[in-house]
Amino acid sequence: MKKLYNNTLLQLIFALCTFSLVACQEFDIDSQPEGPLNIQIDALESYTALATSPSNIVFNISSNTPWTIESDQQWCKPTPSMSAASSLVSEIVVTLENNIGKQKRTARLTIKAEGIEGTKVVNIEQASKEDLVVIRPTDIVPTEGGMISFNIISNKPWEIITTTQFLENIDKMSGTGNENGEKETITIIVPQNTGAIRSAEMTVKTAFQEETFTITQDGIVIETKNEEDAVNTMSGEGEEKTIEINSSVEWKIEIPAEYKEWLSAEADGNQLKLSTTFNNLFVPRTGHILLYPKMNVPGFEGVPIEVTQPRNMSLNRGEETVDPVTGYATIQSTGSSRYVNNFGLRKGKITWEFDKIDMPDSNSAFDMNGDTWSFGDGTSYIHAWLRPESANQASELWAQWDWTDSAFRLENFGLSMSDVKSVAIEAKDDPENEGKICIVMYVNGKEVTRHRGKPDYYSENPSFGGHQFYFGFEMEADQVCTMTFKSINFESYE
Repeated sequence: MKKLYNNTLLQLIFALCTFSLVACQEFDIDSQPEGPLNIQIDALESYTALATSPSNIVFNISSNTPWTIESDQQWCKPTPSMSAASSLVSEIVVTLENNIGKQKRTARLTIKAEGIEGTKVVNIEQASKEDLVVIRPTDIVPTEGGMISFNIISNKPWEIITTTQFLENIDKMSGTGNENGEKETITIIVPQNTGAIRSAEMTVKTAFQEETFTITQDGIVIETKNEEDAVNTMSGEGEEKTIEINSSVEWKIEIPAEYKEWLSAEADGNQLKLSTTFNNLFVPRTGHILLYPKMNVPGFEGVPIEVTQPRNMSLNRGEETVDPVTGYATIQSTGSSRYVNNFGLRKGKITWEFDKIDMPDSNSAFDMNGDTWSFGDGTSYIHAWLRPESANQASELWAQWDWTDSAFRLENFGLSMSDVKSVAIEAKDDPENEGKICIVMYVNGKEVTRHRGKPDYYSENPSFGGHQFYFGFEMEADQVCTMTFKSINFESYE
């Protein structure tokens, strides 16, 4: 019995040992296949990385023996840095901090495997932070030209970019840079400037940074002494103005052909004298003159002096339509549209020129009311009406010094309203009555009526500013009538 018990106990112990050995062989996941110790690493021998926001470096290790990775720099961190208890095969991710220094830096990864002689070394070089400093030139290059220089301090390769011809003679257009903070001097030979003051931009550029600055060279100076005199608003009635000119050379004037009719100028030493005539348009007008050196300077662009004149009337009521090309202004009887001029007629002549008049309603008229309330006391005003041939009432010219009226009809002069191209009213000395004046009305340059022997209100009242005319449609009509004005002209006899 005792023998049987011992046999049974031995069998149980043997079975337990056998189970334990099998279990160890089947469930030990840290083991690698039996054989010689081996480690495989697919990392490169060296890597380069950017200074800012560098990308991670990734490689793999496969080994049948434990391994470790050591970095000799804190800014370079491999993960994982040793084989895990559960596996000897891993993907290694190396993260790098930004390099805020002005010099590049190197980290060294050392990979060791247990039981294997030798090590694997991986070098990682990280670029320095971009550092570009340009010490710009501060002096203006003289007209006769010369040499200027500026300095570049860069720890990266750089290049110079310029597209201006007068800055082509540069001794060095690129460089490798250095990490020692040493400056590099760049020299430019600037030629003589035979034109106006000129400027050019120059750019120093690295892969990630650039600095742009301006180089200015003196040239021929022709300019207004006061900057605001380069743009002038002159009276619509005509005006003269004198402007001081600063110039390093003798200068001359050129007036573009399209402005010569109303704009003139002359040089007197260092003074420019501008003159304008009466603006007869229904729109403001703008022109300019150009100042040039008297000597021939190829490529010199004239210095413009601008002149603007407002128009000499304003819309008093209703609406107007102005043609942007011709400047002609059209009003309609709808809304009793009319203008008022901003000048006064004393002894002189005012003339309205038309592109066309369309007046189908016999009750309508071109009304010209020479009011005196604005510039006088309301007495001795002029009032005229030009009516179509279909009107029952004749056209009239009132000279209300004495409330007299002079009537006429267009058809008596072989005219219809559509034929009318100009209407004028003139106040002048009466050739038949010394010391008196006469008031004359013209249509298409032909006299149609006249008042004679009127008191010379203008001489008697030298402070009287003249007749201010309201002109256009006095009232609405049943049928729409239109007038298109080309110009208004004024000539003073005083």
